[in-house]
Amino acid sequence: MIEQRSRSAPAPTQPHAPTTPVALLLGASTPTTTPALLEAWSSGITTHVLDRAALLTARTPDTATLADTSSGLDVTRPDVCVAWARRQAARGHRFDIVLGLRPDVQESAAATATALGLPGNRPEVIRTVLNPGACRTALAAAGFRVTPPTSENPHLAAVGILITGRPHVVLIATLPPDGPPRPTDLPHQTRTAVTTLTAAAITRLGLEFGLFRVDLTLTDRGPTLTSVHTTLGDDGVATLLTTTVPWLEPFATVYDDALNRSVPLPFLGETV
Repeated sequence: MIEQRSRSAPAPTQPHAPTTPVALLLGASTPTTTPALLEAWSSGITTHVLDRAALLTARTPDTATLADTSSGLDVTRPDVCVAWARRQAARGHRFDIVLGLRPDVQESAAATATALGLPGNRPEVIRTVLNPGACRTALAAAGFRVTPPTSENPHLAAVGILITGRPHVVLIATLPPDGPPRPTDLPHQTRTAVTTLTAAAITRLGLEFGLFRVDLTLTDRGPTLTSVHTTLGDDGVATLLTTTVPWLEPFATVYDDALNRSVPLPFLGETV
């Protein structure tokens, strides 16, 4: 229960204890904010949440309680986030992990991690992935077939985690035209094709850190790419992940990867 995991926040004016890893989380109001905070708590990681003041104020009580420290900031602006993080570092505050929890903060998270010398994706890679047209162009130029979303063929979402820069697919979901996502029941050969294609696309785009989601379409020629994301979305795929792979804590796995901890994962497929 959340109530059992809540704890008193450290005084925000004091630098974090040098032995406690600190995660800087950008985005206070997303479907995955509470899991990200809970999994930090269970991993012994202190959290500092950044978001606009209005969104911090609008948080649910559970989300507000679980964050050790919170600061109001326009997290959609990479320059603002980098300047803030550098000021914090100059004052003796240390961060070990930077992670964005919404699509609109991904570039800021990447730029902040780069500025602090922490694991993360390159900002230029994130800019490409966030722009659907640029992303499709980059994949097509690399020889991938990219199909815009249609209602004629089955849609899938392949969800995974990057560990030491390598993509691991941990769930393949079916995306029905109406209703929530559900687990797939694909033949082995099709499942292998989906995981292989997903991992190859993630690697080719240059993503190296965090979570990913690749949406695909099944055609008579096999799976084709539809879109690539660095968050899990708000259509129920994140919830399906927790129920289908209940032993996996995706955010804790990302934190462990950033801290160079051992990361066991269920195996569906990875880059070769």
